[in-house]
Amino acid sequence: MELNQQLQNIGLTKTEAAIYTYLLQNGLATPPQIAKGTGIARTNAYNVLQSLKAQALIQEQKAGKRKAYIANDPESLFQRIEERRNNVEQVLPDLRALYAQHQNKPIIRFFDGYEEIKQIYHMVLSTEEVYGIGSTNELARQGQAFYSKWLKELKAHNIVFYDILSHPSGEKAAPEMKAALRGLYDYKLMPKKYEDFPTDMLIWGDNIALLSLEEPLFGTVITNKTLAQTFRIIFKALWEKS
Repeated sequence: MELNQQLQNIGLTKTEAAIYTYLLQNGLATPPQIAKGTGIARTNAYNVLQSLKAQALIQEQKAGKRKAYIANDPESLFQRIEERRNNVEQVLPDLRALYAQHQNKPIIRFFDGYEEIKQIYHMVLSTEEVYGIGSTNELARQGQAFYSKWLKELKAHNIVFYDILSHPSGEKAAPEMKAALRGLYDYKLMPKKYEDFPTDMLIWGDNIALLSLEEPLFGTVITNKTLAQTFRIIFKALWEKS
């Protein structure tokens, strides 16, 4: 690997690396000489020299009445890296605290209308296992072509699907899903006293989707590991009781 590129890999900019290697090779040089030797504009070269000086990689000297610069021993690179490491170690606890806050904060996304609702059903194709509670009849009623294609995609991705359905969905849509997904699909029915409802809930990975399948159609996806685990436990408790 080219020396300048290696210097960039440890944190120098392209122009810093060019000027630093020039000074290592040529020794004491004035800004005009450095600009000419590296092809870097003189005004830019001066700014880069100040940056290298601040990093203790070069030092300023006098060449007659002019300022000149010379590279320090390359061992100074180790000192620079060590200083950066110490700075990172000092700020790391605060950075970790900020990261932990973000990790625990749920991401909430909203979807409006049938076309955006379909995006949610496509999202579950990235997982291995899905839990659903709702009315599959309503999803099929909104668009049979999309519903049939979605079932084929579930099967193609070998996604296991567990469903708790209203009785009307169990009579009509569930057999269709069972036929399409075969051993990948299992379902249970809610008691008959609970009527059909135009909603759906999906749980997969760290996500929970809540969907309204009557006008106006809309959906919400909440991404949070703790919430998803809790909803999954609730689903399994309902499954055992069904």
